[in-house]
Amino acid sequence: GSVDLRSRVLVAGVVPPPRFGREAEVMASAAAVDASGADLVDVSLPPRLIGPVARGAATTVAVRAGTLDQVAAARRAGAQVVMVPPSLIDEATGNPGDDGPALVLVVDDLADLVSARVVARRARVPLALDSTRMPSVDAMANEAAAIAGGVRVIRTTDVRRSRRVAEVMAAILAARRPSATAIADQTASAS
Repeated sequence: GSVDLRSRVLVAGVVPPPRFGREAEVMASAAAVDASGADLVDVSLPPRLIGPVARGAATTVAVRAGTLDQVAAARRAGAQVVMVPPSLIDEATGNPGDDGPALVLVVDDLADLVSARVVARRARVPLALDSTRMPSVDAMANEAAAIAGGVRVIRTTDVRRSRRVAEVMAAILAARRPSATAIADQTASAS
């Protein structure tokens, strides 16, 4: 389904690589990520491990893809969301009306956010920040700044932390948006 991302921020919890490469490990990890409060379960693993989660998960499955081959493999495996870097967004968008997964433009560094925002607007896709490689304190600050700068998906290994940041920032975003009632009141008082 569709999600209004004007004031909502989604958290994509990353499923770690399984120690023994078994589907059961990935399924259990995906269930734990989902239970921890993730909106998306990020299964950026080989396609043979994405498919079982995509078919059996009660939540939306996301994949981070760094090549067009990975994008195609994620689509075939059943991922509903594919996160791609700015360099791939034009080739990955596919045909209009394509029933493939939703695309999200992902950046790893706030320094790339301004240029990525331009690309995302042109491609009409949401922005994501990958905070998986950031120390926790840096991740919190970067996530909050990124959300204020237009990011609406946070890719994380710490779902609870990122959920708290997302909720606080979503409340701030919602408070900054005028309600329909306030707009109607302003229009009525102006007449």
